[in-house]
Amino acid sequence: MSAERTASGAATGTVYRWRVLWAAFSSYLVDSYDLIVLAIAMPVLLKVLHISLPLGGLLGSATMLGAVVGSVVFGLIAENRSSRFSLIVSLVWLGAGMGSVWFVSTWAQWMALRFLTGLAIGGLWGPCSALIAEHWAPAFRARAASFVYSAFAVGAVIASLVGRLTLTVDWHILFLAGVCSIPMALAVARLIPVSTGAGHGAGGTRKKGVGMGAIFERGLLRTTILASLVSVFNLAGYWGIAYWVPTFLVREKGLTLSAMADFSLFMYAGMFVGFQLFGVLADKIGRRLSMMAAFLLVSASVAVYIVSSNPFFLFLWGGIVGACVSGVAAAAGAYYAELFPEHLRAYAGGFCWNVGRIGAVVAPYTIGCIGKAHGLQVGLAATCIINLMGVVVLCFLPETLEKQPHKEALA
Repeated sequence: MSAERTASGAATGTVYRWRVLWAAFSSYLVDSYDLIVLAIAMPVLLKVLHISLPLGGLLGSATMLGAVVGSVVFGLIAENRSSRFSLIVSLVWLGAGMGSVWFVSTWAQWMALRFLTGLAIGGLWGPCSALIAEHWAPAFRARAASFVYSAFAVGAVIASLVGRLTLTVDWHILFLAGVCSIPMALAVARLIPVSTGAGHGAGGTRKKGVGMGAIFERGLLRTTILASLVSVFNLAGYWGIAYWVPTFLVREKGLTLSAMADFSLFMYAGMFVGFQLFGVLADKIGRRLSMMAAFLLVSASVAVYIVSSNPFFLFLWGGIVGACVSGVAAAAGAYYAELFPEHLRAYAGGFCWNVGRIGAVVAPYTIGCIGKAHGLQVGLAATCIINLMGVVVLCFLPETLEKQPHKEALA
């Protein structure tokens, strides 16, 4: 890195670190908003579109499938052009997708729209993690990355608040608010200098082009597969919980739509706190150990949560569940960036995280089917086993905090 970029705050990162932090945080906030509004609006969409629980689950699956494809498309754009450019395009694309709800009225049209919108969702994670890894020192990297991804909880809280205000008036407004990602793209363009990003090396020089198979070459294939599996189990477990909990509370626990929105608000407030706690934990005890602890805590908290019938306890315990489910994602940004070489961070990190959405593709539909046959309480119980499988996979990956295989100097 150039002298200008390391002249300030060399112990914690580059001179651009705070600008990059807030640009990434803002980008991921609108990303999370788009994902959560679908879950919040699902009880209404089931009625408006006249569809069953499994078909409602497929709308979430289409979104996740689009994100998997988008992680490759926008990841390669980030490596060969720049993370800055990739973020801007993703944000504009996302806003266009959210605004298009006015033009769809059938289940098939919604499936197509959610897939196309999902492409942009998949394009945001990798460039954000790469930029944080580039501009923040290893000792603070997990905390910085976890703060960025805690924007997911903030976006979810905002979605819950907007849902509370609009679901009984006009549910379209809930989606249309996501168009704000377009002006957000202008803010990102201003915050992140043109010379920085995954597509540039030190001093702003262009890097050698990166192909689709780069992360599958000898020496990286095993890491790519295992890291992707961690994401599969994490996102399957998370979306199995988050996608159907609002409907579970309404259908099986008797909560009203407004009470459900209040619960979601409290759960995602807990998630925001959890991101910060697990980010600090990852910088203290290691990325891998903190992720293993998170998987175990999610299993335990959901097991307690699903057997309760007390509405007040459900409300309070929802905050605990929210804090626990954030743990893996809190460390994953720093962990995946440190598992791969610098020139592959945006692509590899985005790919491993977003291919995990295969789990998120399967979980909403599968739990919808289980819920139709046996009740959503039984479906949610399956997420406990899924999270335990994540612990097993992490046993085969290394710790990166003290010994980073692709460590670069900040000065």
